[in-house]
Amino acid sequence: MVKGADGVVVLLAIVILGGLIGSVLGEVIGVLLPGGVLERLLSRGVSPGLSPPFTLDLKVIVVTVGFSVKVTLASILGMVLSLLIWKRL
Repeated sequence: MVKGADGVVVLLAIVILGGLIGSVLGEVIGVLLPGGVLERLLSRGVSPGLSPPFTLDLKVIVVTVGFSVKVTLASILGMVLSLLIWKRL
């Protein structure tokens, strides 16, 4: 297991990758089984974030800041599974 700042970066990358893989699998299951219970459970979620994005206009430069995350059960399961795999390494 990697220690220090490098370990935190690796852990964060693994968790994000697990969430992405889980989200993609949830969407694929939603396409393959439309209208089913699995589709409702795995591909529907909440999207917290800044909507619409915050804009700061200083007349010389315009800064726009936005942030949005879609959290589904499939992405959470992917993150948990990636953490369990990381602990085994």
